[in-house]
Amino acid sequence: MDNTVYIGLSKQMALRRRMDVLAHNVANMNTTAFKKEQVSFQEYLMPSDGTNATAGGGISQVLDVGIIRDLSQGKTLPTGNDLDIAITGNAYIAVDRNPNQPGAQLGYTRYGSFKIDADGELALQTGEKVLNSANQVISIEEDEVNISVSKDGTLSSSLGERDKIGIYAFENQQAMKRVGNLIYQTDEIPQDPFDDGYIEETGNKVVVLHQHLEGSNVNGLTAMTEMAQIVRSYGSITRQLDKYQKMRTESLDRLARVQ
Repeated sequence: MDNTVYIGLSKQMALRRRMDVLAHNVANMNTTAFKKEQVSFQEYLMPSDGTNATAGGGISQVLDVGIIRDLSQGKTLPTGNDLDIAITGNAYIAVDRNPNQPGAQLGYTRYGSFKIDADGELALQTGEKVLNSANQVISIEEDEVNISVSKDGTLSSSLGERDKIGIYAFENQQAMKRVGNLIYQTDEIPQDPFDDGYIEETGNKVVVLHQHLEGSNVNGLTAMTEMAQIVRSYGSITRQLDKYQKMRTESLDRLARVQ
């Protein structure tokens, strides 16, 4: 295939990838604690000895190398629900990703919409068990009322101080792998974000807001504007490739007639 076509197609593939990620972001504009994503690209030099090669001896193409999460804080919204919390700052709630299997399958989330499940234990609305600071499930008695959560994650009720929700910070949040339902997995050692030494070292101030939820950080207007730009760029490349193909066909036709 001609080098010009290779370059055009590589750009179109990159635009398609950007569009897929943007569409995912837009679909989650109203998803609690969702963090928007963007594609990371880098230049790829395809080896070439032709006259179209760059000074480095290759054809410059676009290659997507990964996804970057935007970790900016979503807007915190009051809900009035005793089982809702939002986290400001770099921190995540510890959960058991597979509560039906023995032993906690640790995951971490900023999704703070809780419920009391059929086992009388604190869980996410999606079913994963919420864990305490010792990575154990948090049990709630049938007669407990007036549940509240303090700024450091301490859970209290009509029975007094009951437990402390496991809330942890991580140095490299981008390395956390999304495993579904806004839950992330990491091999990194979790840090206590409420430890004075940690706060002094990192400057990361974490606060738990009771009866609040963190909204998505997707800006719908910005996302739709970017989608329109991608559509225009994709169409422009398509027209250029069509024009080039037409010129190439006409050149070959003229050459055939000369012979």
